[in-house]
Amino acid sequence: MRPMTREEVRGAIVNQDPATKRIRLPLWFDDVRWHRIDYLGWRDLSSPKRAYVVTEADGQARGVLLRQAPNDSAHGSRAMMCDLCRFARRFNEVSLFTAQRPSRDKRARLNAVGLLLCTDLDCAVKVHGKPVREAFDRPVDEIIRSRREGLHTRTIAFVRSVAEPRRQ
Repeated sequence: MRPMTREEVRGAIVNQDPATKRIRLPLWFDDVRWHRIDYLGWRDLSSPKRAYVVTEADGQARGVLLRQAPNDSAHGSRAMMCDLCRFARRFNEVSLFTAQRPSRDKRARLNAVGLLLCTDLDCAVKVHGKPVREAFDRPVDEIIRSRREGLHTRTIAFVRSVAEPRRQ
């Protein structure tokens, strides 16, 4: 992912609530290693259930505002899979996040898209982890490159699904 400016990241959010004009960037924004990530994900410190995901699609920064649903303890100790990085994790490490579709009409804003996502938004760390190889597996670099491509493709698809108008 290419380096982005603060203004570019703030302007990338397609479903920003008109009442909430301010987007708080993470404190570690200046330390981001852009070449190592496929999306920039962070939580709003003033509202812990609010998160942001920004990626690069077609040379432009595009992002969404997400809201985390409460974790359901009824799942017990089941493993759940993140929809972006496709890693299975414990039930309390994956959460349902929803993103409202952008609209000026208040009733249309009730329409939302959701996905299961790593609660700490650290998919890039998981994707870069060294895989356990068997005798006939592909080389490690190829596996990591394939994981990164998949993560980037799925992130762009999700951001586009939020930004595009719903088909009837």
